Amino acid sequence: MKLKMYFLMLALGVCGAAMQSCDDDDDNLKVPEKLQSAFSQKYPEASPKWKTRGNYYIADFQDQNYESEAWFTFDAVWLMTETDLPYAALPEAVKNALQNSEYATWNRDDADMLERKGLEPVYVLEVEQGSREMDLYYNAEGILIKAMEDYENDSESYLPIELPEGVKNFLQEKYAESKIVETDREHGRLEVDIIHHGVVKEVVFDDSGNWLSTSREIGWNSLPEVVKIAIQREISNNYVGYEADDEPEQVETPDGNYYRIELEAEQAKDLILKIREDGTLLQ
Repeated sequence: MKLKMYFLMLALGVCGAAMQSCDDDDDNLKVPEKLQSAFSQKYPEASPKWKTRGNYYIADFQDQNYESEAWFTFDAVWLMTETDLPYAALPEAVKNALQNSEYATWNRDDADMLERKGLEPVYVLEVEQGSREMDLYYNAEGILIKAMEDYENDSESYLPIELPEGVKNFLQEKYAESKIVETDREHGRLEVDIIHHGVVKEVVFDDSGNWLSTSREIGWNSLPEVVKIAIQREISNNYVGYEADDEPEQVETPDGNYYRIELEAEQAKDLILKIREDGTLLQ
């Protein structure tokens, strides 16, 4: 019995060491010639140090004196390169946008440039104030794509999602000349962030690639007067103590358009109002 237990523990130890090595750097890791060739074509002057993680090969290398990681599939398809940048190396438009934003006085932490297959390059800035940490996503022109709480996501969360051909065709037809900057799957839906004529829009599809909605933030001054009146009516009649929070969103759907307004109150759950363009409440 003891002998069997010994060999069982030995086998588990070997397997565990093998699994761990898959995520560690390995100076002696030999990669397929096809993979090395794919890397050299993209970065001919770089000397990579290879490692594996899950279903990916990752090349650590120096790109113009900055630390970079290039992610490839086992079939040698390039997916993403993440480069650590100092603040001074960011595009001027990004730095100016941050300095003129609500996060201008926040402490700056890391900055990454993400280059990904099928997507426009983006810059992710980590900023913090007190206990709050935010990730700010900008494109090279300084347009803020999204701001989200930093939950210590690792680099794998940055990997792009391959869009179905039907989704690509829809975006090309409905939003000609748009640029895709983010892709994500959440709650069984495919979310695609685009920049269309200088405006950030989130386009949502179901699992079958059917278009569900397109939303974008708008200023309060851009709300139709009838919608403003409807908001005040709802607050006065049904949500006393609440007030509107954040910028409203204009939402376009196959069944018609509406405005989405978030309401908040102290020690109460946030609420969402959906008001049609004619000022009626959407249940």
